[in-house]
Amino acid sequence: KKILGMLAMALCLIGCSKGPDKVAVAFCEALADGNFDKAAEYVTKDTQPVLKMMASVPGAKENMKKETEGAKFKAVNTKIDGDKATVTIETKKDGKTDTDDFNLVKEDGAWKVKAEK
Repeated sequence: KKILGMLAMALCLIGCSKGPDKVAVAFCEALADGNFDKAAEYVTKDTQPVLKMMASVPGAKENMKKETEGAKFKAVNTKIDGDKATVTIETKKDGKTDTDDFNLVKEDGAWKVKAEK
């Protein structure tokens, strides 16, 4: 019975965890809102200092919100290779469509956006 209970819990955790596509979209939405604290929840530990540096720039929050006002984000392609993933995010704003690739890795069992140098 213990093993079945543990298995059920593990399956729930796996099923309830966010896939890399959802994490990448949530990250973009948080940035678009100028919410750097929320965005930090979706990035790797070694990416957080980059985000903090961005947030410390005077007017960064307001500029981010202004630049992305009305933007819609959608994951259009996801490639998973073990503990790494690449998610292509489509951004629609003012009738224009752009795409960007985001690299994600599993960190402590959760997908996180990783800034590449």
